[in-house]
Amino acid sequence: MFFRIGADRHTETIRAIAVTALVFTVPTVMVGLEWLHCLMPLPVCYFLSVYGQKRGTAIMAGALAIASGVSLWTGALPGLLFSLTLLPIGFILAKAERKKEPAQRAGLQSVGYLVVVWLVAGWLIGTATQTNPYLELRQSLDKGFEATFALYRDSGHFPADDLQAIKGFIDALRVQVARLFPALLLTSIICTVWLNIVVSQWLLRRRDPSRTNREDLKNWRLPELLVWPVILAGIALVVPDERLNTVGLNAGLVLLVLYLSQGLAIVSSLMQKWSLPLTIRAITYSLLFLQAYGIAFVAALGLADIWVDFRKPRLKNDVDDTSVS
Repeated sequence: MFFRIGADRHTETIRAIAVTALVFTVPTVMVGLEWLHCLMPLPVCYFLSVYGQKRGTAIMAGALAIASGVSLWTGALPGLLFSLTLLPIGFILAKAERKKEPAQRAGLQSVGYLVVVWLVAGWLIGTATQTNPYLELRQSLDKGFEATFALYRDSGHFPADDLQAIKGFIDALRVQVARLFPALLLTSIICTVWLNIVVSQWLLRRRDPSRTNREDLKNWRLPELLVWPVILAGIALVVPDERLNTVGLNAGLVLLVLYLSQGLAIVSSLMQKWSLPLTIRAITYSLLFLQAYGIAFVAALGLADIWVDFRKPRLKNDVDDTSVS
């Protein structure tokens, strides 16, 4: 919870502007924290939902003015301009919260928006600079792999045989990243949107526990028709054609992330149903994510839910509780 509910209105507004400006500025001006850009929609969704459209927009405007001034002073304004493409996600999620729309719809709208905006922005940048942003991004990743190997080589702590093995591993990883790069971009968008949905709902319920109108994320369910892309991706992987194999790998990675989210919803729902202590839940999540087998199991659980419906008793209880209230 960002602030105390009973705080003075003027003081709350100043704090909200300060917190939002901090979230906007830190990943822009501080090297190594760029990954925090993915949280930029969070204060937008939170403050628009808590304070309403007019006051929330004023908070965003004040925070953007501060972030722009700091970024201009530090020479990081281009980074801020790119990260601003994430902000409408906060408006989409806040609108869905206000109108009590399903989380799936808000998530799909956010993912679609970000895909279109990044494609258009990439095309405009490429046209203006006569470059290919997609290829340049891949080349920057290649340089990152080369720099990583250089660190190992220049450290002087590894014999020649180990360096050769490290170089072989990095080269193989670079090839796989190049093959899966479209899926990696799309899954990063999906994970960004999903993270903001989960954290924003958690924060809003911490502030006001009575917020139970929205569909619970523990009941997150993908369309049953999505099983057909899973089948087609599997077929593409076994067909003796490299291009089809690449398509299958990319589609499979995206579907893995989607069904992983549904599997996590099932695990969370079952742990709540069994009233497991927080410590046991934390240990369970850690064990599931510490190894690839755990991630594969959770994703398979999400896919199997199409036929087994693990949460059927839970969903029935939720409907009964809603009807009573």
